[in-house]
Amino acid sequence: MGLCSLTHQIDALNILNDLRAHATTSNRDGEGQCPGDLMKVPRRLKTIAERARESCLARLLEILTQLISIEEDFIKDVGYGRSFLKHKHSVDLKNICLRMAIAEGGSRSDRDLRELRDCLRLIVGNLLAYVRELNNLSSTETTHRLRELSNSFPEI
Repeated sequence: MGLCSLTHQIDALNILNDLRAHATTSNRDGEGQCPGDLMKVPRRLKTIAERARESCLARLLEILTQLISIEEDFIKDVGYGRSFLKHKHSVDLKNICLRMAIAEGGSRSDRDLRELRDCLRLIVGNLLAYVRELNNLSSTETTHRLRELSNSFPEI
């Protein structure tokens, strides 16, 4: 079950990476320009709120990447016999990312970003609680990395 949770998190990461890549390519100069056109189609300038959402999404994507790395390292060092994460949270994470990916025009709402952040916080908190219970050499480093990660969540 733990590996299945990690698989859902990796799927969520891939969805967010695709979402971010799509947003980047659709906002470049020349969008909608036909070959041979002499005039460029002007791109729409982003509002401050849109830029803030993009920055927040980038930070949450970075947090998810770090979380997956921490989990993979921990699994390699310690292994685990039982699931240390609630499978539901990883499924919720993937569902939030899927919903964001199919939103009209790739727009991200503050609500979506808050849900994504809160779900990531739950996963980090659950993993931190599990790691603290083990109280071994590998868990000490993991605890430190998870604490740093939990202190890095953006305000939305």
